[in-house]
Amino acid sequence: MFEAFKTFTKALNSSDVGGLGRTGLDEAAGWVKRARSALDAYEARLLTAANRAFDGGAAGAELIRAAGGCSQREARRRARRAEALAEMPAVAGALAEGDITSEHADALVQAAKATSTETVDTDSALLERAKSLPADLAAREVTDWTTRRQSAEDLEEKFRRQRAIRSHRMWIDADGMFNSRARLDPVTGAGVKAIIDDAANRLYQADGGRDGGDKIRTWDQRNADAFTAALGLIPTPNTDGKTAGRDKPQPAGRGKPPSLRNQILVVAHTDAITGADPDARCEIPGTGPIPRSELERLACDSDLFGILFNGNGLPLWHGRRTRTVSPQQWRALVARDRGCVLCGTSPSYCHAHHIVAWTAPAEGPTDIDNLVLVCNRHHHHLHQHNLTLTRAPDGSWAVHTPDRQRAPRPARRATDRAPASPNGHIPPARAARSPASIRAGP
Repeated sequence: MFEAFKTFTKALNSSDVGGLGRTGLDEAAGWVKRARSALDAYEARLLTAANRAFDGGAAGAELIRAAGGCSQREARRRARRAEALAEMPAVAGALAEGDITSEHADALVQAAKATSTETVDTDSALLERAKSLPADLAAREVTDWTTRRQSAEDLEEKFRRQRAIRSHRMWIDADGMFNSRARLDPVTGAGVKAIIDDAANRLYQADGGRDGGDKIRTWDQRNADAFTAALGLIPTPNTDGKTAGRDKPQPAGRGKPPSLRNQILVVAHTDAITGADPDARCEIPGTGPIPRSELERLACDSDLFGILFNGNGLPLWHGRRTRTVSPQQWRALVARDRGCVLCGTSPSYCHAHHIVAWTAPAEGPTDIDNLVLVCNRHHHHLHQHNLTLTRAPDGSWAVHTPDRQRAPRPARRATDRAPASPNGHIPPARAARSPASIRAGP
């Protein structure tokens, strides 16, 4: 066994990848995935054996920390995964075969914590869906699966627990830097995020946007300044880039309608709004499901929009009259796609992309069925490399080159944010939410 490991690592380190070509690189990356997954599955079995042989829980984590060289936090995470996989043979087998990654397995383990290991492991459709998607999108699918199996009472209880453990800490570190760390329930967090995202976007535009060059602040710097602006300590630029009220800065979001992209949208079925079905789904795209009690509270100062798909309703089909999406179209896209269809990034970081290009010679229409949400990174990647998006019957999206070859997605950066997944179904009516401190847009 161990000689095989030595032979494998020696062959791997001595191989030349420079001359593989595109096809060879794709194949090699696939085998790397399978090998890594197989090793993760083998490690899980080692941890389980250590726990059973020694002191029932701590031995596995200590083993992987000492012999594997990982941090204590990572060792505990892997030990928890191993403990769950020991009760989930189908998921463990898929990991061992390389059909899923450890990230997929972690998402399924989380679902098992909310339901049961048996419920997750015996749902072959869930596992097959996870196999077909990248880990970030699969995690959202698994979260949706979990939510559908939770009652209204479960969501209410979960929200009460989240509210009970809310916290905020402030401290000065060894470098003399001020630090702030908050843990908030999803609804409060979504409101805070909308304010800071909007302030950060105004700062980005004030810096000159993509043309700002060296004047552009980093993503972290913009968010730090947006946080400070949200407290009213520094002024926030208006949408035209000009800063008003330098002498008396106002907190971000107060007196300034946010851009449509940074509004909070609560997506809910009419049965949830009317109360006809207490378990009807309502959620904040990019954040997750919320209990009905929060929907009722938020509805007190919200604008309601019905999303229609045909007949005489909101103008979701613009044809060639305009290239820019309307507010109604944007809300419909958020309700349908719930984030970037390629990586799951939150809608506040997304753009509406024409599947068939609006420009000549394609001249695609600005219609809802020719639009899709993609994050800023993927949007630039698609246009810079003349790539096209296609949707499979199962709802997943793929990127292709002009000659119809499957194209790789750009590498994920540390500053990229997740998660959402493609979902072609849109319930018949939605509730769009803008809190009192963030006024409704058009």
